[in-house]
Amino acid sequence: MTKVAGFGGARWNQARFLHPLLAYCGAAVVTTWPLALHARTLLGASSGPGDPYLNLWILGWDMQTLLSRPGALFNGAIFNANIFYPATATLAYSDHLLLQSVLLSPLYAITHDVVLCYNVLLMASLVASALAMHVFVRSTLNTEAGAYLAGCSWGFGSFHFGHLIHLQLQSLYFLPLTFLFLHRVIAGRRVRDVVLLGVTAGLQAISSVYFGLIGSIALAVGGLALAAGVGRWRSLAVLRRLAYAAAIAAVLVLPIAALYDTVAQREGFGRNLFEAARGAAYSASYLQAPPGNVLYGRTGLLRANESGRRESDPPRTGPERELFPGFVLIGLAICGAWFGWRSDARAAVLAMLAVGALGYVLSMGPDGVRPLYSALHRFVFGFSAIRAPARFSVLLMFALSVLAAVAIRELSSPRLPLMAGRDESQRRVLVRVLVAVALLELLHAPPGLVAAPALHTDIGGWLAHDPDPGAVAFLPLGRDVDATPPMVQSLEHRRPIVNGYSGQRPAFYGALAETIERFPADEALAALHDSRVRFVVTQAPLAHPEPPLVERVRFAEGTIYELRWTPELESRLEAFTTVDPPAPGAIPFRVGELARYEVHWAGAGVNLSAGEISIAVEPPAYRLIVTAATAPWVARFFEAQDVFKTQADQELFPRVHERDQHEGSRHVTRAFVFDHAARIVRTGRTLDEALTSAAVLLPIAPRARDAMSALFYVRTLPLKAGERVRFPVNEGGRNLIAEFTVNGMERITSMNKTVEAVRVTPLIQRRATDRQPFTATLWLSNDERRLPLIFDLQAGFGHVRVELVSYRP
Repeated sequence: MTKVAGFGGARWNQARFLHPLLAYCGAAVVTTWPLALHARTLLGASSGPGDPYLNLWILGWDMQTLLSRPGALFNGAIFNANIFYPATATLAYSDHLLLQSVLLSPLYAITHDVVLCYNVLLMASLVASALAMHVFVRSTLNTEAGAYLAGCSWGFGSFHFGHLIHLQLQSLYFLPLTFLFLHRVIAGRRVRDVVLLGVTAGLQAISSVYFGLIGSIALAVGGLALAAGVGRWRSLAVLRRLAYAAAIAAVLVLPIAALYDTVAQREGFGRNLFEAARGAAYSASYLQAPPGNVLYGRTGLLRANESGRRESDPPRTGPERELFPGFVLIGLAICGAWFGWRSDARAAVLAMLAVGALGYVLSMGPDGVRPLYSALHRFVFGFSAIRAPARFSVLLMFALSVLAAVAIRELSSPRLPLMAGRDESQRRVLVRVLVAVALLELLHAPPGLVAAPALHTDIGGWLAHDPDPGAVAFLPLGRDVDATPPMVQSLEHRRPIVNGYSGQRPAFYGALAETIERFPADEALAALHDSRVRFVVTQAPLAHPEPPLVERVRFAEGTIYELRWTPELESRLEAFTTVDPPAPGAIPFRVGELARYEVHWAGAGVNLSAGEISIAVEPPAYRLIVTAATAPWVARFFEAQDVFKTQADQELFPRVHERDQHEGSRHVTRAFVFDHAARIVRTGRTLDEALTSAAVLLPIAPRARDAMSALFYVRTLPLKAGERVRFPVNEGGRNLIAEFTVNGMERITSMNKTVEAVRVTPLIQRRATDRQPFTATLWLSNDERRLPLIFDLQAGFGHVRVELVSYRP
């Protein structure tokens, strides 16, 4: 193993620290130009609405809360941010940036300018990342030129500028420091190094959820390889020190990790393997440069062509797939691995080879080494939350930077046979040329920075000064990047807002947004009322606002309405739908009925068994239960073990619906309590929560059923040929209209018998939709039971057929 220099070995004087600091500050100014000149009017991002605005809001929310209520950091109240109202702990839907906000709060206290703080954090992150790598390389390899190369490639490489819109992913400054202290812990016995390893690893996880997970896996693999390289991988003393460091990191991270886990379980957050595959890198991604790369991006030499890509396919370019490290850097890294293996840097080379290989394989996502990725997805805490495995590419970039520094060190030394015949000046010139060319390949300049959003607006000022408290809905709500401008505006008035955009969103939000988007219809007003929203901001004034809407003020940017409810107005809320479903007929089933189905999927020229479904009626009447389980081959992409239960009354109206979904490493529970008299459904994580004041209230149409009770309700109807039946359905809080058209009688094969069946075409009508319609056909037995025999679904993902395989009356 290489000698640990730096803080514990070679002298690290002030000049040696100041020179690289000034160099990296200059590099940050050049690569973000002209941000340094316009740090209050430009935003250090290539786009505005979306992730940059999200992080601007996070930073502003954190700093404002820290300065006004410092105790909120310690009791967790800071996580109750003001978006996605009435949801709680919404700051945990994405990276919290708390560590960064604590450091920037003094600057915000002086300037009250969140844009300036955002830009300072961006540039400081670039500098700190480069400087941390410089310290690590110089301390472990004792090469100044190599430290500058590694520092620039790590601090100003493609990952930083490909992810310029992701401020949270700029925090690459702790990973080199964790490896520095990892080297020292394995090499020595100082308690200080054990503590520093634990602290830096913990701060790494606090600074970024992604890098906390990525860094911990890298430390485990790199530490094992490093210990093996020095022959200490079985040393109990080393294992004990690493365990102490891990315990320190866990103590630092545990409060935040526990909160994130609670929120994830409550809302059902997580990504299955199919979703993860869409955010993975390709091998070709490492030959694609970001648009800001001067040599290859701006010239289009290493830019992907999206022509011919189907809409359903993952994009070939974008931040997750612009990972080009530089040809010279790759070449130097290969040389560094070759030369270093034969030098005292062998242990460091082994560790970097292991870390680099790990980063490359995991960046390919589930399509890389699937057993490895699947195992990590299932068993490693937090791994299922990863949306973009391509971000593991930072580990490959880390390894390449360090190995390239090894090559520079060896090329600077006369002990290398290749350089033995050259004097010191020749070696110095060669090294400088290689470093210069490598840095030229890495040179980035942003293709265009966006104007900073206005931090003070007429609407924001009015809401800030109005004395009446209350939540706000900015319409249209927007369910993507268009929701972020109201979030930034909320930093001025600090009121709760229904709007929101983040890495995740609450389970109820889709249904609530879909309802509110019908504003000013009665259903939307009822949803706003039940969500305790007081103000509504529209882009254009309403032609004829009627109570409870009262116009408060009108500006060029929008109009503010207040909802003033009276007992009379609340009692006169009209029905949300004109659909009047027919009354159910005689109940054709009884307690104890059990039907089992096999699910087949056809697509890509194959027809495979995809899973099993069972439908049962249990006491007390009528308790309807559906269980579903995926087949083993499907579990490679999406594993599910789900149970759905509905307690229905004698007319098959739902009273309580409960869901218990095990999907991979994700476990989600959800309960819905139907109050048909009040025309609301109460939803919570558990049945107890749905019955408390913590429940989210959503409107339901009169006489609406959920999906399970609706299926059993259809079985009670006469279903005459040519007949069309329409009835309201509330599924997961969404108000829908189900329409069943009876096509006639057909003879089909079911359970190896030819039987007569009623062919029905079901259709779900949405008031707003963001997906392609599907084609479905249902066959019911033509007898008094009206038992579902076959269900066919034709959708964009293929053809699904559900067939009855056993039945117990």
